[in-house]
Amino acid sequence: MTIKSPYEVETPPLKTLPQRSGGWFRNLQRRIKLAMRGDDEELELENKTAVTWRVYHDYHQLGIIDAGERLTFRLNKQGSLSARPSEDGDGIEYLVIPLNLRVHRVHIYHRSMGKELEVYDMRVA
Repeated sequence: MTIKSPYEVETPPLKTLPQRSGGWFRNLQRRIKLAMRGDDEELELENKTAVTWRVYHDYHQLGIIDAGERLTFRLNKQGSLSARPSEDGDGIEYLVIPLNLRVHRVHIYHRSMGKELEVYDMRVA
């Protein structure tokens, strides 16, 4: 009778697969929300300015909202919503607002802070 030591046994090569941590549970929660057709994933965005804006959710572009337009987006309300004017220039900055489940409407508006200073801002309505 032959005895093999563990050093002589051939082991198959190890194979690793990239996998996200907790990915299946997160997908299950999204499916339940969509099956129940909850309105907690709808976000209404209204542009009350005369400027066209590019809208982003966590650095992914959602679309372009024109002056005076109102759009409804279906998205996971985590992270941040940001907007920037669509025309290019040196002094362009982003408007950023954090998102949570209680945010249903967001307004982009314009106000004057004196004769020479114009401010664009975004608020939860």
